Amino acid sequence: MHHNKFVLALVGALVVTITTAGAVVRTAPAEAASTRISSACSAVPTTTTEFDGIPGTIFYKRLQCLGTMAPGQWAYSGPIDGVMGPNSWKAASAQLARGGYYDAPALYGWESADVVKALQRWAAAHGRYSGPIDGVWGPNSYRGAAWALNREF
Repeated sequence: MHHNKFVLALVGALVVTITTAGAVVRTAPAEAASTRISSACSAVPTTTTEFDGIPGTIFYKRLQCLGTMAPGQWAYSGPIDGVMGPNSWKAASAQLARGGYYDAPALYGWESADVVKALQRWAAAHGRYSGPIDGVWGPNSYRGAAWALNREF
């Protein structure tokens, strides 16, 4: 009987190990638990960019929604209109930095190579991008980032 329990415990541990082997573990500050997404984001549909690799207004609206989840002063509070201004880029960068994907000395208010690299890292961590982390947009970068954006909220 004890042998059966031991075998079951080993099988259970193996299943947990196998199913979590590819999981992305992120450490985040305590405030992450209280992060709220803008209510305007509930009306933003999923973007087709994950299929066609072509960004459009909805892709950028979802990126702005990601920015509304940024910590404290960096949270985006402007309109969810798909027009990426300085505050949109800084907020998206801050949220990516919270997850450990943004690796730059500052938050930039434009579509910098550092922001694109962070989005590529984020997509790669979700298993949806296997290209170079080079900060250059391409259809696969857009597809991967869109896949992650469609599932983030």
